Amino acid sequence: MKKAISILGPTHCGKTELAIEINKHLPTKIISVDSVQIYKGANIGSNKPDQVILDDIHHGLINTLDLEDDFSVKDFLNEISYELFEYKEDLIFVGGTMMYFYSLFNGISKLPEKNIQFREKIEDEVKNKSWKLMHERLKEIDPDAAKMIKETDSQRILRALEVNHLSKITFSKLKSFKEKSVIDDYQKFSFAIIPRCKKIFKSELRERFKKMLELGLIEETTTILERSRGKRIKVLETVGYKQVVDFIKDKISYEEMIELATNATYQLAKRQMTWLKKFNLNETFFSDEDDKVMKILSIIKN
Repeated sequence: MKKAISILGPTHCGKTELAIEINKHLPTKIISVDSVQIYKGANIGSNKPDQVILDDIHHGLINTLDLEDDFSVKDFLNEISYELFEYKEDLIFVGGTMMYFYSLFNGISKLPEKNIQFREKIEDEVKNKSWKLMHERLKEIDPDAAKMIKETDSQRILRALEVNHLSKITFSKLKSFKEKSVIDDYQKFSFAIIPRCKKIFKSELRERFKKMLELGLIEETTTILERSRGKRIKVLETVGYKQVVDFIKDKISYEEMIELATNATYQLAKRQMTWLKKFNLNETFFSDEDDKVMKILSIIKN
């Protein structure tokens, strides 16, 4: 049986480096589980591996999409299915986008595709009303869904209304019907990497962001902004890029940008670590722990 090895955890804990080391000992294909690295041009801010490494070792789902493209959890699973069809080797999934990992392990609900016409209608209606009123509407249609969604969460309210509009079954009931995991037929191993000391970790995040600035993060963000021409590009709303955009637009100072980006990245890391409790992990390692590769190989081979 082929193996699916997952390495997950918060940002800046050495996940990619660990995957590359395992790859040296075990013939595998590495697949990125990262919602930003998949975009072309978002290089520094997403902390992609160097091009030399990408040229030498297969990394699926990196530099796959144009910046203007949308990419959903369903799209992620579809791309994984293509990768599984193409390669016969064992796989290493590595990254920090926990919703992707959750869907990879558990499958996702059988929900209808987006309906642009319906979405535009709701968004036009909201201009004269509010998302709170849309939440009240959802409460009438699907009270169970409304209980799970905050009245300020416009994206989830819209999706719930959309699914209820398109389906004969309510959004809350459809959510319980899962498709099987795309790696259901693989022997699965999952390992998490976490920082040992939160204080040191936060300091390292600050230094990493400053290094990104030295490498040209502001210039990279400016290029993406110019390319957007006023259109929404989701990458610019992610941690790090968002703070640089605010600096470019003179909303915050240089030092404020560093402080806010560090804090936002740290909060992201905390959420990523909270997600780990939902997964059935073989082992959790500290990022500075020795012999992680040998310990993982021992677990996999035994």
